Amino acid sequence: PPSPNNPHNSHPESILGRARELAKELGGGNKFVAEVSLRCAELLNKWAASSPEYSPEMMVRSAFYAKEAADLFGEMTEDTKEDYTTALYWMGLNFGTLCRIGGGGTWTAERAHEIAEQALSTCMQVREEINAGQAKTSEVTFAKGVLAFCKAEAMAAGAIQPQMGQDPGAVTRELQEEALQTFTQAYEEFTKLYSSKHLDSVKCITMLGLLCRRLGNNKDALGWASKEVKIREEILGELHPRTQQARRVYTELIDKMQAESEEKGKEAGGA
Repeated sequence: PPSPNNPHNSHPESILGRARELAKELGGGNKFVAEVSLRCAELLNKWAASSPEYSPEMMVRSAFYAKEAADLFGEMTEDTKEDYTTALYWMGLNFGTLCRIGGGGTWTAERAHEIAEQALSTCMQVREEINAGQAKTSEVTFAKGVLAFCKAEAMAAGAIQPQMGQDPGAVTRELQEEALQTFTQAYEEFTKLYSSKHLDSVKCITMLGLLCRRLGNNKDALGWASKEVKIREEILGELHPRTQQARRVYTELIDKMQAESEEKGKEAGGA
């Protein structure tokens, strides 16, 4: 039967892992191995984002692949700087996710956050140095929003502790507000660069809605959720998994707001 160590395993992470092993077995140079590891890191992240079935082990692998790619590209010539920043970008996102789920492998949630933060800082610095363009720097801004959100989730779960004397709830809220502000900036930049219907803009809409829900601002959250459903239906179709996921969030939010409204009505009637 298929298993994580079986090359015939049908799980995406195992297939990608085998591709990386083959790249080494076939004598691929560092650049080829780095390119394969980078694609593995990116694809595992995207697969995890669209499926509830991803495991902590998968995120550990995706973080390792991104780090391996960044380390290899970082040792190469000027010609690979763009690939280097792409690896740093996925390193930031994947270690950020690892932070959010409480860490994994040899990395604690706090250490995963530190690695992600450093990767994104370096990514932004190098992209500015090589004049990569607004789209590439806005991409890093989005990733920084993701990282702030991931740290807030980790702190809310107790996986990261605040500094001595700080209230965990207050720090969590500050991180959520920071993430909301960062996603707003990224959304404005992507909308100006492309349009509100571009997928990079829609990713921001998803996160803006989620942050509004976390902060208890259901009215704004509903507005973002409605916007996301309409755009995803138009550009992806009603049957696309991300469209269906967006519709579930929208429907659940409406149900929650209706239930809260009814509860307030009962309280008012009994007063």
